Amino acid sequence: MHVVAFEPDLFFSVRIETTLRAAGYKVHILDTDDVEHALALMPGVIIVDIGTPALDWERLIRTLHTRAPMVPVLAFGSHMDTDARERALAAGATLVVARSRFVQAMPDLVARLTQEEPLS
Repeated sequence: MHVVAFEPDLFFSVRIETTLRAAGYKVHILDTDDVEHALALMPGVIIVDIGTPALDWERLIRTLHTRAPMVPVLAFGSHMDTDARERALAAGATLVVARSRFVQAMPDLVARLTQEEPLS
């Protein structure tokens, strides 16, 4: 299954890619909000970093939800920013978790949203 992650931070994108590939997912990291490219990859889940000022993540999530409502959006950000969490959910995110939870349980969260068992 394909996973698309909108993550402009090079170092963290490598962590996402390494972790999810080890769990058996095909991972595509996008550092811009190119919705067309993301949807062309036919993802089973889309990951959005709502803690980065480099993305207009609220518009991105809203557009993804409108264009592909059947594709779950997993958003993550600071556990302290409850306003961003609420805005992400209002924009259409399926699940919003703290960055620490995302790092700890990334394959399990993706599996949960896609109703699959992680391979690792």
